[in-house]
Amino acid sequence: MLMQRFRRIGATLSTCLLLLAFATVAGAQGPKTAQEIMDFSTAKSSGYKTWSADYSQRMNMLGGQMSVDGQMIQKLPHKLWMRANVPMMGQQSKMTMVMGDDGILWEVMDIGPQRQIIKMDMSKVMSNAASQAGIKVNPLEQMDPSKQWENSKQLFDFTVGKPQELDSQPMFVMDGVWKQAALTNQQMAMLVGMVGKSRVFIGQHDGFLHRMEQFDKSKTNLVMAMEFKNLKFNEDVPDSTFVYAPPADAQVMDMTPMLEMQMRSQSKTPTSPPASAPPSTPPTPAAKPPTP
Repeated sequence: MLMQRFRRIGATLSTCLLLLAFATVAGAQGPKTAQEIMDFSTAKSSGYKTWSADYSQRMNMLGGQMSVDGQMIQKLPHKLWMRANVPMMGQQSKMTMVMGDDGILWEVMDIGPQRQIIKMDMSKVMSNAASQAGIKVNPLEQMDPSKQWENSKQLFDFTVGKPQELDSQPMFVMDGVWKQAALTNQQMAMLVGMVGKSRVFIGQHDGFLHRMEQFDKSKTNLVMAMEFKNLKFNEDVPDSTFVYAPPADAQVMDMTPMLEMQMRSQSKTPTSPPASAPPSTPPTPAAKPPTP
């Protein structure tokens, strides 16, 4: 009887040691380098066909501060719905952004009793922007979280930082500094002039980018922070969510020609060898192409 008890204890200890050994091996084989983390994130995110989150962005640039809070839904390949509270003209305004498969981005801004409707053919504008900057892929496809690292690693040199916990999930943390190709690219001069370092937080369980921070040229002062909370994946979202039709009598401002003109004017400026596209983020109230 005593011998059987010792055998059971021995078997239990052996099992525990075996499990501990497996856990140690698994941990050793987990993502360690920046490339391994990006590969993990890409593989994990490839299974997400829809995602939704509470979205927030804090900016402190060009001598001003701005905060945006709202909700966002995305359905691949590039359907987008976003509703946010945005400070505008000294008061808090409500903004709704909708984009379907046609690449037409509608921005509806309610400023007090006034409503402004803006239309932008982002497929056309961003294709031109890609051509000007020498980008080799369709920028709209970079809305796919599984593809967000394809070009970012061509723009940034990433180093792995100390893991942190965010939203009850351990995070991989990486810092990115500009590669030389980005520093000498005219189309990115404004952004490069304001941002010296980017920091990203990727979930160790879901592989999703939960938070991104940008620091000024000193690489110490935070100038922008974007975060996604209450993330939900692969929910059933009807396509009608991403359809918008302005009222028949509404005045619509088509910003597409203006943005195209801006791209053409930039193309007349001699540039250094082209860089690739930065990792995508949701459109900002300024309705500019995604920035890193």
